[in-house]
Amino acid sequence: MKKIMLLFVFAMAASLGANAASMYKVDDASVEAAFSLATPLTVGISDLASAVSNPLGIQATNAGGKSAILAIVLDFFLGGIAIHRVYLGGTPVLILGYLITFGGIFGLVPLIDLIVLAVNANDISKYENNNKFFMW
Repeated sequence: MKKIMLLFVFAMAASLGANAASMYKVDDASVEAAFSLATPLTVGISDLASAVSNPLGIQATNAGGKSAILAIVLDFFLGGIAIHRVYLGGTPVLILGYLITFGGIFGLVPLIDLIVLAVNANDISKYENNNKFFMW
């Protein structure tokens, strides 16, 4: 029975592969027209260096002096014990709250914290010195 099913799967894959090649055609004139409408992009060495050093364009620090990147890294690795919240200025009691709720409601709160910090990485000042369990 397994051999029959395997043979059937291979036959279906072969027939789909043969049909797929005949379904798609490339119109070279349209491709060339799209390339002719494109504008050339010039990039200097200094632009490449800044793109490599900060690919997402996130500021290293905000007005409060806390690093958004460090807060994101702490949240990713130690989010279940609220180390990122203590780094941002919350009281160490938050660690107890996260531990009692099994890592912040089974890891859901640190995951949302990570998303919120990543989305608002250019200005995390509203999350600094926040002692609420839910920082958002």
